[in-house]
Amino acid sequence: MNAPKPRNKHGTEFRLLNRLNGPDPDGGGRSVTANLLSWGIPLAVLFAGLLFLHGSGAARILPVKKAGNRPASTTTAQKNAAIRPDARLKQLQAKRPLPPDYSEKLVAQSEVLARKNLLTQLQSFREMSRRMKDSRDALLTRIEERPLLPTGPADANDTSAARALPSVSEPGDLPENVSVETLYGLLREYEAEIQRNHLAESAARRALSRGLSFPEVYRSMQTGSTRMPTFDALIEMQSPDGTWERSGESAAAAGLSVRSTAELNRYRELLGQAVRQAGLAGSRLAGLFDGGRPMPQGLMSGGMGADGGSGSGGGSGMGGSGDAPESVPMTAWSEYAGERLSKDLVKAQALPGRRFTREAENRGWLYINTWYMIGPWENYGRDDYAQVHPPELSIDLDAVYTDGQRGEGVEEIDSDPIKVSGKKVRLDGVLRWKFMQSESMHNTVPVTTDHSTYYAYTELYFDRAVTMLVAIGTDDGGRLWINGKDVWQDAGTSWYNIDEHIEPFEFRQGWNTVLVRLENTGGSATGFSFMIIPADQVPPPKPDTK
Repeated sequence: MNAPKPRNKHGTEFRLLNRLNGPDPDGGGRSVTANLLSWGIPLAVLFAGLLFLHGSGAARILPVKKAGNRPASTTTAQKNAAIRPDARLKQLQAKRPLPPDYSEKLVAQSEVLARKNLLTQLQSFREMSRRMKDSRDALLTRIEERPLLPTGPADANDTSAARALPSVSEPGDLPENVSVETLYGLLREYEAEIQRNHLAESAARRALSRGLSFPEVYRSMQTGSTRMPTFDALIEMQSPDGTWERSGESAAAAGLSVRSTAELNRYRELLGQAVRQAGLAGSRLAGLFDGGRPMPQGLMSGGMGADGGSGSGGGSGMGGSGDAPESVPMTAWSEYAGERLSKDLVKAQALPGRRFTREAENRGWLYINTWYMIGPWENYGRDDYAQVHPPELSIDLDAVYTDGQRGEGVEEIDSDPIKVSGKKVRLDGVLRWKFMQSESMHNTVPVTTDHSTYYAYTELYFDRAVTMLVAIGTDDGGRLWINGKDVWQDAGTSWYNIDEHIEPFEFRQGWNTVLVRLENTGGSATGFSFMIIPADQVPPPKPDTK
């Protein structure tokens, strides 16, 4: 009796399946398992290989290029994939939205310095406007009182057109939080008024000196085209990729949207441009007055030229005056009071350091050669300490500012107080603090340019409160704060001397802050030294050899 054929759970004989694979097992053919293995293993290997190739990127299906069609353009995803991971991370961070309350706080903080600078410029513009009006009116009065020639035109002394020039109708007391846009607009109005009055004054001066008809001279002259750009034009400069979104709920000037880090940086650059344009206009206008300070020669030709620096806005643009002095010194020469320290002895004995203890073996001057420095900012060829920059408000060594000089400078490679040596570099207006350590008592700046402002910051440690003599020397002008106290300032062009100023100062126990402002009026290197010594250890003065 034959054994029953095996069945699966559905009752179907395995024999039915075997018919597809070969002879019946009872007939001596290949088994089902052997057939499955013989086909299954190669198929599995092939399938695994395809999976491997697909996962490794070696096997990709490329689109078929149709005849006459241009290749497909690079997609945004492909462009982003080509960006380095760190750059892509910065892009994502820049686009990160800011909480509304935090955004308003950052906008307000960014406007503090810009508003302060613009208010200072506004006060200067008001004074220049008053002076120009007084000068114009005095000359017009002389025109009106001069005798008419019998052969001259009847209206030769008619000054009614110049007398009727409009004046700035400024509101009363400006609110404490007046908008930057409002201040900038007032400055533009004063600039236009000063230019109009200067034109009338120049026409009166020419008519008096040559005996000409005032109306004819006045009609023949016209104001120049050099003006501060409008605030909307500044906004367009900061929006190269399109318009800048505005919102009635925005706390920023002109209702500009500041919702991300990128927009905040653009807004700060806009504020820096507004201050820079006001400074350039003020420098141009100051050159119109006898005894005033004309703007730097580089700016008069539309930038600093080969000497580096920044500036935009071309010539003086006041049209037909020719009365501004051409060679008035931009800063006075600061006389050296005379040698008070034996420089050779100080250089031989002085040691560097930032920590002082009474038990230290060293007896002599200690010079500070370790600083964080930042700059240059444009100073328009003047030691104008009313022009305040961020380090005077707070020290943030991680801060990045965008209102620095633009143009070309020399990156210093040593601390020589006279020579400027190093490679030329381009300045894009972006400023960061840089750690600097000098090999001598003289400290130089990271990049040297003409008519520029720098800051140097350090901290000194004392194990107990002590009164020290402080000796500071700068090239050119400088200003010194210790623990926030305004200790000394010097305006004017001067050579570097280690004993330019000596003064006692009581340092407190622990860390003390030191901030130095350095002004370079141009033409040479710039730098400074800062030294301290206990009052009871001062070496005797240099003997008089006369």
